[in-house]
Amino acid sequence: MSISSISSMSTGTTVTSYNSSNDTSQLEKQAANIKQQIQEESASDDDEQTKQAKIQQLQAQLQQIESQIQQMQSQKTSKTQTSVDSIKSEKMENSNTNKTNDGKNNSDNIVDVFA
Repeated sequence: MSISSISSMSTGTTVTSYNSSNDTSQLEKQAANIKQQIQEESASDDDEQTKQAKIQQLQAQLQQIESQIQQMQSQKTSKTQTSVDSIKSEKMENSNTNKTNDGKNNSDNIVDVFA
């Protein structure tokens, strides 16, 4: 598991991503938290320049998290497709092996009958 962290000094926000096989829920919670922070900052009493700087920083973090979520979902889909392809391949190999074995059994039976 690799852990990366981005800290924001002006907003006090820390974004941590966990690269696990399926778990995007933690990232989705972080995205929701950042969206809330953007709304709070929009309604804050800060001057317009400070407000915009903080919002831009939060939006950049949100974009990064959404990108990570999308990447994890894509990897999950890719792994699923690879698993399906692998299963199909194994079934075809087993089917071909069974046909070959059936042919061998039939030829053995024929030889046994004539012997």
